[in-house]
Amino acid sequence: MKKVGVDVGGSHVTISVIEHNVVRKEEQLVLRKEINAKDSPMAIISTIGNCITEVLSNKLAVDAVGIAFPGPFNYDKGVSEIKGVGGKFEPTFGVHIQQALKNFTGLDAIPFVFANDADCFAEGAYFRHQLKSKRTVFLTLGTGFGSAFMVDGNLIKNHPEVPENGVFYDKSFLGTIADECFSTRWILNEYKRLSGVTIDSVKAIAGLNTEDSNAVFRKFGANMGTFLFPWFEKFGCDELVIGGNISKASALFLSALEEKLNSLTIKLNIVFCDDAEQSILRGATIIADKKNKIQMEKELQSKRKTTQPLLPINAVVKNNSEYNVFPSFKTDSEIFVGFKSLANAIAKQKTVVIDGFGGVLWENFKNHLNSALTEKKINVLWYDIDSCLKSSAEIDEMIKPNMNGDDLVFGKRYSGELSDFFDAEKLNLLQPDTTADVCIVYGTGASLANWKGKLIYVDVPKNEIQYRMRACSTKNIGCSDTLAYSQIYKRMYFIEWPVLNAHKEGLLPKIDLIVDEQRIDEITWMEGSDFRSALNTMLESPLRARPWFEAGVWGGHWMKNKIGDLNQDEVNYAWSFELITPENGIVLEGNNHLLEVSFDFLMFQDNKKVLGKAADRFGNNFPIRFDYLDTFDGGNLSVQCHPRPDYIKEHFGEAFTQDETYYILDCTEDANVYLGFTEDINSEEFENALLESQKTAEPIDIEKYVQKIKAQKHELYLIPNGTIHASGINNMVLEISSTPYIFTFKMYDWVRPGLDGKPRPINVEHGLNNVYFDRKGERVTNEFISKPKVVQEFSNGLKMSLPTHEEHFYAVDRYEFTGEIEIETLGQCHICMLVEGDIAEVSVGDNSQTFKYAETFVIPANVPKYKINYKGDKKAFVVVSYVKDSWC
Repeated sequence: MKKVGVDVGGSHVTISVIEHNVVRKEEQLVLRKEINAKDSPMAIISTIGNCITEVLSNKLAVDAVGIAFPGPFNYDKGVSEIKGVGGKFEPTFGVHIQQALKNFTGLDAIPFVFANDADCFAEGAYFRHQLKSKRTVFLTLGTGFGSAFMVDGNLIKNHPEVPENGVFYDKSFLGTIADECFSTRWILNEYKRLSGVTIDSVKAIAGLNTEDSNAVFRKFGANMGTFLFPWFEKFGCDELVIGGNISKASALFLSALEEKLNSLTIKLNIVFCDDAEQSILRGATIIADKKNKIQMEKELQSKRKTTQPLLPINAVVKNNSEYNVFPSFKTDSEIFVGFKSLANAIAKQKTVVIDGFGGVLWENFKNHLNSALTEKKINVLWYDIDSCLKSSAEIDEMIKPNMNGDDLVFGKRYSGELSDFFDAEKLNLLQPDTTADVCIVYGTGASLANWKGKLIYVDVPKNEIQYRMRACSTKNIGCSDTLAYSQIYKRMYFIEWPVLNAHKEGLLPKIDLIVDEQRIDEITWMEGSDFRSALNTMLESPLRARPWFEAGVWGGHWMKNKIGDLNQDEVNYAWSFELITPENGIVLEGNNHLLEVSFDFLMFQDNKKVLGKAADRFGNNFPIRFDYLDTFDGGNLSVQCHPRPDYIKEHFGEAFTQDETYYILDCTEDANVYLGFTEDINSEEFENALLESQKTAEPIDIEKYVQKIKAQKHELYLIPNGTIHASGINNMVLEISSTPYIFTFKMYDWVRPGLDGKPRPINVEHGLNNVYFDRKGERVTNEFISKPKVVQEFSNGLKMSLPTHEEHFYAVDRYEFTGEIEIETLGQCHICMLVEGDIAEVSVGDNSQTFKYAETFVIPANVPKYKINYKGDKKAFVVVSYVKDSWC
């Protein structure tokens, strides 16, 4: 099959149609045209695009277009990152050249693949000259200093024996960088320095054959040999292939170059190519073929790794008492579906800013919206905000103190801003081309470009982000490598989510359109003004977050058996994130369509209306979480503790710590809770036992050290920070806890691997630094098991206080009643659950909603009072938690 090879140079565009795998001495050079590399992006696109359409004007069938383009450039995406190279192509900075050329040529179905011209030269020269060398270095000498490395005919970029990305141009040499020493600029400047005469071409200087001109080339060759020697020695180079315009003067600098390289350990063969342009064209098509095969394989891979279903587009109504895994909040506003409707909404805009959370599949989003816009005959030019990021090395260095090395779980919260990840100079370079119908800057942080235009914000649920992380379909901001899942999550939790949340908060009042991107091929969206209005309505109403569910090594089957909409093929369900606000979303329903956004939008809209008295202390940090731990027919949780307040602040940057309680929603007769130490605990012996078990993978008799207490349904077990604990098998635990949720120091995990077969992280040192050994024996029974007491009686029921520990900043009450009761919030946000009974109607004024058994719901503090009407025959139990007034 034929392919189009394109070589974009500083002054010309050359195009050839090449038959794949056919070796020809002369490629068919179809077209060469001049290009103004300092013109506008649309003009540059037009020049290249016209060349492509011209060579294909006879309806020649091709299956790919390979393009050699100068750098810096994001060759995987096809986005220009050119700056600081003398002005050539700098107007294209940030432009998605690949998408622009596809739009211009109308060849959207054909892959356009970009590559560095030196890489193309290497692939083409190796193929055309049928090279057999084992370790080959390729140089292109012209307006810049291009380089590429091959091992056994395969390009390499990340290799311990080659420079980063296989490039020489930015390496230090003679007080500057190599690009300044081995390019046309150096020869012209050096000749002027020696002779005092200005000549504007290398060819002209080479033809002089004067003492000054010959001296320039001898020095050029000697300097190059000096620069290359240590790299070649390290790499074990056995063949050097040189192309480019300067290589035509090889007779003038070869001897000086060889003299510097003669002492290499491995004998070096030097080859000069007089067919560099043809090699580049051929190489562009070879790389296009290779990359296209890789891309096709990637596209076959799932973008999410989970057994859990996506949120449906249409509302799910449960008229019976069945738990609803897709709860939604009805609004009077319209929620739109699809990219075509979004394209209609922005069709008349001149500039559009599409910002959004990290984890959005931006290229997929761009492709869909671009298709919808081009169907409307709109000439759109895309600008990728990622082109303005600092280098991955700079970002890694910046966040290094927060990553805590290779720790598998814990980092420290980053206190900076999203703008810290971006280069201010690059942001200033990102300017829309007014000749396009519409210019769109897109990507996480796009609003930092400060363009004036309609602002679209794209949100994606945190659970979906994690499913994408597991499928390796999303990366961290500015990260060039694919990290292990634990490191991706750690970087997101401690560094990216804090800055992205703050960025989102600042954008909320300005958002014109908000998009739910979790269904990557069929989005839902609504007007920003309608969205803010819906948030205000929620702040006056009962509401429920969307839960999500996870399997675990100790997971059970209570949720699987009780919640019909869960995927029954999952191995088990260990957790339900009922209300862990840093990771839960809220779902809006409009004209029967669903749109999910993060819960924290409610906090950003008005945290005082959400939290009331507690807002001054907690700000945008929702303080209380509800989640399930299911061990029915499962296993024991790890024996663990949580950090003390000073420890979590100093080591992890959290404002408050992970104080927990276990409310036993259900259990079997043989269920137990591990809580506190045995009366005769020997801390040194316990530490030695833990370390020995970790070392030898031998189990220990944990009951020798930790108390096992019989679990009772509806009992509340108190687990303030530093308390050793675990749920035993056959419990359905409702954790009523402070919001921090990942700071679990596993001290003993029953010598078992995780579901992935790999060892789970054990944190004995952290645990020993925080656990209280004096929480033991009878003290645990007296102080760490709540003693319920009646605090109010009424005709149809009573209110029980389930006292929490003095270190808990939240209280827990339980209402036991029939019929209807009324509860005052007294300026506090209430987090509630029907823990006994089938279904209850909760009303605030004329607004009422129904909540089922085991569903968590929230009453904002802005609501002065609410009614709960239970119509069942038996008594209902409703648990209510809120921040203690003394902690506000």
